[in-house]
Amino acid sequence: MKKYKQLLDVVLLLGLAVITLLAIAPKTFVMPSSLQMLILAVVLGLIATFLVLLWREQPEDEREMQNQALASRSAYFVGALVLITALIIQSLRHQLDSAIPIALMAMIATKIIVQRAKDGE
Repeated sequence: MKKYKQLLDVVLLLGLAVITLLAIAPKTFVMPSSLQMLILAVVLGLIATFLVLLWREQPEDEREMQNQALASRSAYFVGALVLITALIIQSLRHQLDSAIPIALMAMIATKIIVQRAKDGE
């Protein structure tokens, strides 16, 4: 069963990577029509939502709970670093996409709010 989960992890991650690459590929490499781009965006959104919200979110024991906490913390750091890098690069080019600072602010605000709520318990 463990081997099956590991294989499924790899398949889901590769699928997400392929769809992401197709969605952001240069127009010379892949030239999707509007309908194909819409389908790519919907599938990418569904897979990403599934992986973020549902995949492996029910730990069975303390070890899995600790692994889940470490994975979440690592993902938070990597996500924040990617957003900070994008924020700096796009700001220097004077082409800042408003979604980047909003996403970064939402991540930081959520972290602070949850920490304060848990400190009060």
